[in-house]
Amino acid sequence: MNRLRAMALGALLTLAALAAGAGSARAVAVSVGSGSGLAGQTVDIDINTASLTGLGVTSLQFDLHYSSTQVTAVDVISTGSLAAAALWQAPVFSVTSVSGSGTIHVSDAGSGPIVGAGLLLKVRFTLNPALLNGGGSTLALANFRFDEGTPVVTTTTGYLTIGVTPQIFISPNSGEIVRGQTLQFSVSGTPTLPVGYATSSSAIATISATGLLTGVAPGAVTVTATDAAAHGSTTSGQVLVRGMGITAGSGSVVAGNPITVPITVTSLNGLRIRSGQFELAYDRTCLSLASVTTPAGTLLNGWGPMSYSEKATGCLVDFLGSTDLAGSGVLCYLNFATSAAHPGGTYLSFTSAIFNETLPALRTSGYVSLPAVPTIYVSPDVQSLLAGQTQQYSVSGTTTPPITWSVVNPAIASISPTGLVTALSGGVTQVRAQDAVGAVDYSNSLTVYDLQVTLGNAVGGPGATVKIPITSDRLVGALNIRAMQFSVTWTGTSIANGRTLPSGLWGNWGLSNNVSKFNYGMDNLMCAGAGSTAMANTGTQLASISLDISPTATSGATIPLTLTGLTFNEGSPRPLVLNGQLFVSTAAGVTPSQLPAEFALGASEPNPAHGSARIPFSLPSAAAGGTAARLGVYDLTGRRVRVLVDDALGAGPHEVTWDGRDDGGRAQPAGLYFARLEWAGRTATRRLTLVE
Repeated sequence: MNRLRAMALGALLTLAALAAGAGSARAVAVSVGSGSGLAGQTVDIDINTASLTGLGVTSLQFDLHYSSTQVTAVDVISTGSLAAAALWQAPVFSVTSVSGSGTIHVSDAGSGPIVGAGLLLKVRFTLNPALLNGGGSTLALANFRFDEGTPVVTTTTGYLTIGVTPQIFISPNSGEIVRGQTLQFSVSGTPTLPVGYATSSSAIATISATGLLTGVAPGAVTVTATDAAAHGSTTSGQVLVRGMGITAGSGSVVAGNPITVPITVTSLNGLRIRSGQFELAYDRTCLSLASVTTPAGTLLNGWGPMSYSEKATGCLVDFLGSTDLAGSGVLCYLNFATSAAHPGGTYLSFTSAIFNETLPALRTSGYVSLPAVPTIYVSPDVQSLLAGQTQQYSVSGTTTPPITWSVVNPAIASISPTGLVTALSGGVTQVRAQDAVGAVDYSNSLTVYDLQVTLGNAVGGPGATVKIPITSDRLVGALNIRAMQFSVTWTGTSIANGRTLPSGLWGNWGLSNNVSKFNYGMDNLMCAGAGSTAMANTGTQLASISLDISPTATSGATIPLTLTGLTFNEGSPRPLVLNGQLFVSTAAGVTPSQLPAEFALGASEPNPAHGSARIPFSLPSAAAGGTAARLGVYDLTGRRVRVLVDDALGAGPHEVTWDGRDDGGRAQPAGLYFARLEWAGRTATRRLTLVE
């Protein structure tokens, strides 16, 4: 049929050309109208002409170019046009598109000429439905001819505008709730108010005029919003309405301590629940399921059999009953052991939860936080006591009361629930403290001495022989001392000879059992004694020695005497030693008790030290109105790390403890340090090693 129409139209065009003869040469203006629409709509564009009266126009043809990515020509309409009034045939057209450029080719003709001006034809376009945000295309005529080219034509371009399409978007696009719970919906975009809402099944969920959805029964629905201009939007996802919700509890406990987590559910009423199962996933290095319990007050208490098992990634719990399970609240409790070696935390995530084998639950995860065991510190870290003495211990750091105190070797010392240590018997042990969450610390050392042994002082002139006692601070009958050995050492040539004396408790063993050896050139006297009976409770002088002062000794010289290697029996009892001195003097009336104390800095104990060290020292004169002593710790660069003493102290022995920290309380790194004592222009230095 189209072929016959084209042949007929061609004949008419030939006749029209013959009839045109010597038509007028004036130009005729032809214009393309403009229009607008929304994406997906159709729009008709007018092709208008100036007056054709008297020009004998009986045919036309033209091309109309446009952007095919924006619009598409779909039809040519002559109804109501000048061509229809001239009884022309229906126009013939074809459409082509190349690389986004579209063209509609149009031709039309009739036996009668067109008279007048106005609408020649209409071209119908479809606007690209994807261009919701608008667009447009120029409409340009080309190759326009009336008849065989006469009259001449001038053309004007038109434009087709694609407006922004009003849109609405519903959100959220999906959801999951428990029956009775609500979920708020809303729309965005360019809605025309008011907006109405609907669900795909009101038996499963209803929704209000304001978009508030309420779950009614288990199932799934979609939600649609429609505005006053009939623009609509439907969720592409579903809203799932669950019969019940199940939640894993959360909690926090110091790693290494047990924790109990509740499993709770929303109302089960009306669901006729007879069975259930849930599976939880969690970090098995952090948690280990110890038990599942259903005490009074839980929904599963007395309801029916229950089983549980631990899996590689968590645990599985099953329960079964012969009556309907109803109510809400705690279903059961999961009791976990936690690992002190893996602090941090883990989620408790449901991988499944289903009731009656057909009703999945809305699942909510929990989280167990496992902070690391806090660090606590026992103080004092290093301590020495004589048997019978006491020392109060304390803890610092992040502690959780109550504190449990103990002594590693209770034969050496005892400790009260409040941390008060009582020294019992000679030896070295440690004090242990543990708080309520398992934080533990040990002191570095607690040294207990059974007795204090003092090497006395003596005064004598050059060439004199002096007697020096060795005394105990207590009666020793209960200590079962059957042997005693020691050395007395000094520096220099002021002492010419020395020997043991039979006086003192060891004299009961007989002089032949008490021997001495004076080492010429080595500045020491070695002594030993033993007997078949123990020293008695008849006094506190254990032994005595005599020393010969060299005739060449300098009057006024003070010779420090050191008691070393003091051992009773095979090492027990354990003595704490105080040293003495020899004062060379020709003055009358000077007694040993009047001798000045020694200026000395003792070796730190222990050395190397872990955490803290005890530093002994002695001063020659009393503090009252005297010179202040200063004892500090310095690093290898000479930088002062800590001031331990800065005060005028009394004469005699003193002791201070360094806890391994600087003046600001900061722990110092392992390494070599120096303790330095300064007094009255005199200085003494000792090395101290701090280890990890």
